[in-house]
Amino acid sequence: MTKATDILELYLKLMSGERLTKAQIGETISNKSARTVQRYIANLNEFLTTRRDTEYLKIVMNPTDKKYEMRRDDNKSFDKDQILAILKILIASRGLSKEEIRHVIDNLTEKISDNNREKIAKAINSELIHYAPMNHGEPLFNKIWELNQCIQEGKAIEFEYFNAMNRGRLHIIKPMYITYSELYFYLVGVNEKEQVLIFRVDRIQEYKVIQETIQVPSSPYIKEGELKKRIYFMYGGEWKKVTFEFNGGIIESVLDRFPTARLLKKDYSNNRFVVEVEVIGDGILMWLLSQGARIKVLSPQNLKEKHIAEIKKMLLNYE
Repeated sequence: MTKATDILELYLKLMSGERLTKAQIGETISNKSARTVQRYIANLNEFLTTRRDTEYLKIVMNPTDKKYEMRRDDNKSFDKDQILAILKILIASRGLSKEEIRHVIDNLTEKISDNNREKIAKAINSELIHYAPMNHGEPLFNKIWELNQCIQEGKAIEFEYFNAMNRGRLHIIKPMYITYSELYFYLVGVNEKEQVLIFRVDRIQEYKVIQETIQVPSSPYIKEGELKKRIYFMYGGEWKKVTFEFNGGIIESVLDRFPTARLLKKDYSNNRFVVEVEVIGDGILMWLLSQGARIKVLSPQNLKEKHIAEIKKMLLNYE
């Protein structure tokens, strides 16, 4: 084989995940000497660093078993501006403990320049000083990872779960996915009755993997993306369409809040709109109430009645 063919052969093997000793590489490239192998590796590394789409790759020798492998420097996939944006979002979410946040910051900023690290530290310093994590105070990294392993392996789990009233109950489910919404991480799973249930991850006590087959129903809950577009404050319930008038507010904020929103009527000059959204459950009621007099629920009738009843209860607090 020609030199070009030899180098390409080596590149393809390493890119496919193979790990090779220097002797094995020599055999791969027409029984070349150790010195030639070293030169070919150097040539490949030089090539990788000159291209933007491969600059994060490098061929290195693992000192443990003296085998060469292709390594990916994942930190290089983030630029300083990306790191700053990610950290701003993460800190604002308040979903992790202070220790976990600091651990993420250290990992993300480890391989950027000292100057850029200092700039990022200055940009987030005030938020870190005043950072207020959730009251549960539980580190979640390990639990989220282990639950994700159960999901990917299709295993059923058994655990005790304590609700908002601190009442415990034993559950057996097949976990489907983990999601984040409104300050908390949630686990969505299916029980033996093929019901889709939602659990806050921090309220799940020690769990164990069990040998049980649970059928997954045909449900909109099963698709995480579809669920996130329609569920609010992680309240379960029926899939439905809600129509309401929105008057005197910023309509863009409504369209951003509800990915499924459609404007049925729009009067930009008078800032009056009729909006239709697809939702799951009655979690939307909390948002409707937060908008005060800007909102008038049109349908469905049962949600409209709940909205009116809640407003009347609020008025009673001032009598």
